[in-house]
Amino acid sequence: MKRFAALALAALAVAIVSVRAADIKVDLSKEQVGRTPTTFEPMVGTWVVVQDGPDKAIMVDGRPWVASKDNPTKLLIESARRLYGTSNEELMDNAKQFAYFPVAVLKSVDNFTNGTISLKFKTIAGEADRASGILFNVKPNGDWLSVRYNDTENNVALWEFHNGIRRNVRFSDRAKKFTPDRATWHELKLTVDGADLKTWLDGELALEYTLGAQPGPGRGGAAPNPDLVPANNPVLRPPVVGKVGLWAKTDTTSYFKDYVVTSK
Repeated sequence: MKRFAALALAALAVAIVSVRAADIKVDLSKEQVGRTPTTFEPMVGTWVVVQDGPDKAIMVDGRPWVASKDNPTKLLIESARRLYGTSNEELMDNAKQFAYFPVAVLKSVDNFTNGTISLKFKTIAGEADRASGILFNVKPNGDWLSVRYNDTENNVALWEFHNGIRRNVRFSDRAKKFTPDRATWHELKLTVDGADLKTWLDGELALEYTLGAQPGPGRGGAAPNPDLVPANNPVLRPPVVGKVGLWAKTDTTSYFKDYVVTSK
């Protein structure tokens, strides 16, 4: 009996180690302040390592966005070759719209499917937008999903990007306004369990969505946008399989740190 109990405890210990081994916490301690991060591959936008008190963080700098928004192709080509080993013509075709959404892809995760992605963010500035988010389900053609908090709208939303166009999939409850203090860090967390997606802001459940679900009617009871019908849009069909990273919008300036990916 004692031997059985010992074996059971040993098996449990192995299981715990295995779970912890599946956690990937991005270590920024060796990054160089003022340089492009080595842990993420910037696809669009200006991303740089900054010092914030005792910690290093990654900043998306929205100030250069206005000047560079119409010419994303060079950065996209170089990044696509590093990530996918190709110039990726389909990704280039999406470049014009893609340019409105600064994104940086985590290099150490190729195919996230089930589990949790969390990060901490701090809103710094932005005239047009102040949006900070988690990028996931990134496909080789540039399609993606993202969940984000928007400081100008005080809400959380799930967005999809397909065939060069971004569309909203789900907003948090319009009656609920999130107003976190800009001067402090906040946690955004996404869980993926098969087709079920959930997003938390500072521990509060803000949004739920099931991939593959049929969209509701459009404005005024109109027929839903056909591009939001999963049969027409593979990025809205389960399973989630793809790269992950950081997401922002237009001239947003935000800090990010404590990026953790836990595979289920």
